Amino acid sequence: MTLLLNYRPVLRQPTGIGVYANAVLPELQQLPHVLIPGGEEGSASQRLKRLAWTQLELPRLARRHGASLIFTPAPEGYLGPQTIPQMVMVHDLRPISHPERSLQSLYFRSWVPPLLRAARHVLTNSQFTAGEIQRCTGLPTDRITVIPLGYDAQHFTPGDPQGPIPQQPYLLHVGQAYPHKNLRRLLQAFAQVAPAHPELRLVLAGKPHPTETPQLQALVAELGLQLRVEFRAYVPASALPDLYRGALALVYPSLWEGFGLPVLEAMACGTSVITSVGSGTEEVAGDAALLVDPAHTDALSQALRRLLDQPSLQEQCRRQGLERAAQFSWAGTAAATRALLESLSGAA
Repeated sequence: MTLLLNYRPVLRQPTGIGVYANAVLPELQQLPHVLIPGGEEGSASQRLKRLAWTQLELPRLARRHGASLIFTPAPEGYLGPQTIPQMVMVHDLRPISHPERSLQSLYFRSWVPPLLRAARHVLTNSQFTAGEIQRCTGLPTDRITVIPLGYDAQHFTPGDPQGPIPQQPYLLHVGQAYPHKNLRRLLQAFAQVAPAHPELRLVLAGKPHPTETPQLQALVAELGLQLRVEFRAYVPASALPDLYRGALALVYPSLWEGFGLPVLEAMACGTSVITSVGSGTEEVAGDAALLVDPAHTDALSQALRRLLDQPSLQEQCRRQGLERAAQFSWAGTAAATRALLESLSGAA
């Protein structure tokens, strides 16, 4: 068997998809394989060109190399007669459940459902997302496998920060400022607790969103929080552990999340977590975080008050978070992914 690893969707500055893809790659490279590398910037024009390449060139490359299976660590692949079977990884279906006026949402609505139906197998990272895939495509359960994500246990560890972090105590959010990340309610909840904690800051770390970020900045000004809220652009992976370790809590009130890797990374660093019920974050956090209804600002502000005012609760969340994170690992994710690919390639 020869496995074609289609890593074209992995960007130069990796976010969730890229972190996952790079983490499992060393294990997958133990199999007979051909690797198609990534490294794009992620622009709309590159996405369109990649879509055309995937449809026209990907199956040709697979045939040329005698591949028995194509694996793409993202929901991308070719449509039409499946001359070379495919397995794709679906991290979430957020562009379908929470669409925007964007090329990504158009792609997910028009291309992804027929791709998943055509694929030999679909891999995903949570039971929540598996259910979303079934509702969207009608796929039977035996064509979907759930393998949870992991984290880098060498870097995401508890301890004192070693690098530069904000001087004042701070709450942290990590992730691009998409509307479904619910940062408006987070800002409003922070405004409710800020007067009682004059030293407290809120750090929003992640790639800006072209329309949402300016609106969030305007809301910060409207709430009078210009000196209390810090917007940080893309944070390299090397700087993330210290940012987690220095925070009083990771606050991750997403309205919808396939998995929620920052929740796992924060718990592994010994950081308390506040996150949402009703999607993949609840599945990841288990009972090791404070879970809130993300649609209610007051519920979020009450959770913030509880955590800020009760050091014993912070310590409880910290301890339970470390225990919960220990149940996840990239080694386990990679080994399970390799085993699945071997079984599918042998059956191809």
